[in-house]
Amino acid sequence: MERSRVSERRGPKRFSECCETRCLSKPSRSGSMGPKTKAKKERRCWTAGLGVWFTLSILASIPAWAAMYVHRNWSDNSLFEMANHTHWHFALGMLCVCLLDVVLRWLNHWRAPWISRTLHAAILLIPTVYLCALAEPWTALKLADWRTDKPTKPLSIASWNVFIQNHEFDTIEKTIESLDADVVLLIEVTPEHRKGLMTLDKKYPYSKWSPRSNTQGLAILSRIPGIKFQERITGPSQMLSLEAVIPKGDYADEPIRLLGVHTASPNRNGRFRVRDEQLLEIASWVQQSDLESIVIGDLNITPWSDGFGRLIRQAGLIDTRRYRGFFATWPCGLGVVGIPIDHALVTPGLRVIDRESGFTNIDSDHQWIRMCVDGGTKADRNPLDSRDDTGKSSRSP
Repeated sequence: MERSRVSERRGPKRFSECCETRCLSKPSRSGSMGPKTKAKKERRCWTAGLGVWFTLSILASIPAWAAMYVHRNWSDNSLFEMANHTHWHFALGMLCVCLLDVVLRWLNHWRAPWISRTLHAAILLIPTVYLCALAEPWTALKLADWRTDKPTKPLSIASWNVFIQNHEFDTIEKTIESLDADVVLLIEVTPEHRKGLMTLDKKYPYSKWSPRSNTQGLAILSRIPGIKFQERITGPSQMLSLEAVIPKGDYADEPIRLLGVHTASPNRNGRFRVRDEQLLEIASWVQQSDLESIVIGDLNITPWSDGFGRLIRQAGLIDTRRYRGFFATWPCGLGVVGIPIDHALVTPGLRVIDRESGFTNIDSDHQWIRMCVDGGTKADRNPLDSRDDTGKSSRSP
């Protein structure tokens, strides 16, 4: 009897203790989840998110892989050649994709399997490295303005493709006056432009006009006394170019040669070959003299194209755009979405002071470019600025 009473007393007590233990061990329906459950759900969310990102980034890399293929197989294909001019944009886009990939994986503590990480890195990095080595997007950074001393003989030169169908002569005149350059090259000049811009003769009395009824017309306007001009027609394509020799004096310690050009624009009929031949003719012109030379105008080619690289290497020229900005000039007003096809190139002995571009006339499809060089001081060139597209010093022995 006593044992049964003891068991009766202990029974309810044990039952209540058991109930309390069960209640404590079970999560309440209205309460929050435990830390382990939360961690599992977070990992699942990150895994799913990275899977989506993996898919999106692979899709984003397909155009870059296509651009790489295009560059390696463009030599006989006009469409591929024209597609080459977008490599800078693909390189910049892939750099952004790679940076975002690193940030996302760092936030996820690099939890993805190493095989997945390696495969993903290869898919993203191969076209990125290839296109960056080709287009060098870092050269658009403004790193070349390192000289603080004032130029002894500043010489400002501008170039503008006014567009053959642009007959807003008052606006053209105001734009040219706003440039305030010592020498101005005008491209796609017609006889109508010559008649409509006669008032510029007062400000630029030393000028040479070679208008044409097609897009090959050129004009060099100058306010430098004693400047000499020569109209040149060279090569099988009969390319028109204007040569000017800036005399020794207030603007230069030694004569400086200038060549204003407008090369053929590429199209589907393989006209890029004509343009590349014209670029080689320009290189030959530079090599004909030991005087410092300037090549300026609409070259219809981007700095990362093979034809441009050959011109730079063969003539030993410096691209004044490098480490001063991107300077997209066509189509007008698109900024970094456009491409730089208007160029100002100089021989290494000329010190570049400034380079800029802009647009004030919506009736032209090109932005103007303007640069300033020092005609009185030999270049003590920034190492960033003294190398060509191959990384070698220009005009090196």
